[in-house]
Amino acid sequence: MKHAPPFIADAAAEALSAGIERLVGLPLAPHYAEMSVGTYLSTLRQAWDQELIVVRGFHDQPAFIAATRTLLAEAMADFEPERIFFTAHSLPARIETAGDPYRERLLESCRLVAEGTALPEWEFAFQSASHTGEPWLGPDLLESLRRSGVRRALVCPIGFVADHLEILYDIDVEAMAFAREREIELRRTRSFNTRPDFIEALAAVVRDALKSPSPARGAGIMSV
Repeated sequence: MKHAPPFIADAAAEALSAGIERLVGLPLAPHYAEMSVGTYLSTLRQAWDQELIVVRGFHDQPAFIAATRTLLAEAMADFEPERIFFTAHSLPARIETAGDPYRERLLESCRLVAEGTALPEWEFAFQSASHTGEPWLGPDLLESLRRSGVRRALVCPIGFVADHLEILYDIDVEAMAFAREREIELRRTRSFNTRPDFIEALAAVVRDALKSPSPARGAGIMSV
């Protein structure tokens, strides 16, 4: 990680001391944005001057899409939502002015998941925006819930892969309380965490990356 142990630089140093000469940088976030995932990969590049293959997200990887469909099927086994809300972490709106296709990657994931499946109506919303005094990407999940008019809704946080603050508080506490106040029955899909199908999806991403031509030693980043 960048801001707490284990730090990226420490892990890179440990790999080097173990005699590792080739790394794959695999972000645990499906949707690449320069402001988020890009900064982690930049930190890795600064810490590692050997052979490096970098994965710039995996939002359209078939195994990831299939695993997401499984989460939805499990959630709907005993629940019939009127609408599904796919969500991901918001970022400052200026990234779109700079041409970052973060939103397009997210929407592509949603469309791929929905293709060929019997899902109810769905829409995409952002969540977890910070109060920084500048506009952040929307629409926000809470506002989307409010204006939807539905009474049963399912949240699928497609931009996240594990339980953490944005899941356990922003959805499980804040969004659930917001929904109860408006008499909306709100549920969410489980997080991948260490589910075998998700781990296999990550392995598939790495296998795909390793099929790419390798850069020369010290050549820096190869994007996949």
